[in-house]
Amino acid sequence: MTPNKKSISGIICLVLMMAFTTAFAQLKNEVNLKGTLKNNTYPSLTLYQIGKDPNKIAIIPVDKDGHFAYTLTLNVTDFYKLEFDKNNFIMLILQAGETVEVTTDVNDLMNKLVVSGSKQTSQVIRNQTLIAYTKAKMDSISNLSSQNLTNPKSDSLLKIYSSQYDKINTFRKNALIDFIQNNKSSLAILFLPEALKIDENLDLYVKADSALFKKYPTNFYVQSFHGQIEASKQKLVAAKLTSVGALAPDFTLPDTSNKKVSLSSFKGKYLLIDFWASWCGPCMRELPNVQKIYADFSKKGFDILGVSLDKDRKSWVNAIITKGLPWTQVSDLKYWQSMVVPLYAVEAIPLTVLLDKEGRIIAKNLRGEELYKKVESLVK
Repeated sequence: MTPNKKSISGIICLVLMMAFTTAFAQLKNEVNLKGTLKNNTYPSLTLYQIGKDPNKIAIIPVDKDGHFAYTLTLNVTDFYKLEFDKNNFIMLILQAGETVEVTTDVNDLMNKLVVSGSKQTSQVIRNQTLIAYTKAKMDSISNLSSQNLTNPKSDSLLKIYSSQYDKINTFRKNALIDFIQNNKSSLAILFLPEALKIDENLDLYVKADSALFKKYPTNFYVQSFHGQIEASKQKLVAAKLTSVGALAPDFTLPDTSNKKVSLSSFKGKYLLIDFWASWCGPCMRELPNVQKIYADFSKKGFDILGVSLDKDRKSWVNAIITKGLPWTQVSDLKYWQSMVVPLYAVEAIPLTVLLDKEGRIIAKNLRGEELYKKVESLVK
């Protein structure tokens, strides 16, 4: 059966449509990367996709006029590094369908950097420029403040400097908060926690994490950020559970003889939980104060439970013996992975937690004379 002209025309249209659709799909997955380098001395640049393990994508030639161009195909938005050499590179966030143009001066790579066509990369650059500018201003004010400590008018000057510093800091903080609120799913947010602390802005970051994790669930850096947020949430819960007035969370750990000791077994006495380690210099310097407190009040209804973050049994036991620590000592020898670290939101040691006879937290992180007077007032 011979096909008629109408059916042949239809087949041709169908083939053309399929070809066009395929070509369009390919274009949608492409990123056209090009750029111009002033004062260039590099014959080529290396493009990496960066994640847990960097993946070299291409070596891109640079012509004698400093121009380069490369087209890459990608299925997901991700982080890339355009490397000049081991110490000089440009970070890019590339998304399918973009035409990204990079211009800079090789002699002043970051300060002269302009990236167009990549919204999220431009966001990173703007935020980092803001952070660098405000940091320089704040550092300058801090230096002026230090230089005028002996000035006869230092009090009035310090007030002025403090006010200026606070204004700049508040401006930066509000600008970064505003950015996150208006760009919750932007990967540029991942560059901000150093300038805008997670623990101090947890609610804001939780919303951003939710949006980012929904949009980029397989991205290595988004997963790492998600882990940070989850850890901060757990730390906040632990901080509330171990705040003054709360019943101290119970735990059981082995002592130096490998005998299990529970916190709850100390009820009926005022108790100091002393988080320490043999490798901790400040802990060792604080020990004489703790020893005096124990010597003066251990026969008056007061006790101490030492909880070590050591990881080496020999070092732990040796420190107890050589320093002459007579109170109960426990440890799971898991260093910062100890089960008590998240339970008590331990971020640094030495850390002291003082309990009443019912196991309720009276005070936290007291040291030296302040701790001595507090215990003395309790056992009178």
